[in-house]
Amino acid sequence: MTHHDSMTRHDTREAPSPAVRRVNGLRASAFGAVIMLLAEYCLGVWVNLYTQLPASDHGAGLLSAFGRAVADGPVTLALHALLGLLLLITAIGVILHAARARNTASTVIAVIAFLALAGAWISGARFVGSQSSSASFGMAAATAIAVLGYVTILFLPARSAE
Repeated sequence: MTHHDSMTRHDTREAPSPAVRRVNGLRASAFGAVIMLLAEYCLGVWVNLYTQLPASDHGAGLLSAFGRAVADGPVTLALHALLGLLLLITAIGVILHAARARNTASTVIAVIAFLALAGAWISGARFVGSQSSSASFGMAAATAIAVLGYVTILFLPARSAE
């Protein structure tokens, strides 16, 4: 084969089927969630160890604690709170990807991971209002559950309804 022939040959590989593309999208979104969760975890550790939360936040309710963290909190706390909100949105996206891929196990796991993230968000808002160790542990434990869920999705066999 000459150099010219190799340049004019067309790639004969077929495009992936829609089912394969849906599973690939699911895995990509689950992997993105894992990366975001690791960043969120590191930010949370930083906030817990090195950030002084304003005394005015003590006793704040869930939504007001979130609002105060974003609007008036230290930068690392605001980033942590905003990334937490983005993670909730991402978790909904993973559920939708799993449902579109018609993968029941992934859909159930994605819902469990979403519920864990919602629990972490609630624990985080509680932490801003109380700075309690149990709220901090709640965030960490819920994050671990969500990471486990998304990593499991990455390794599940691709099964889709045909």
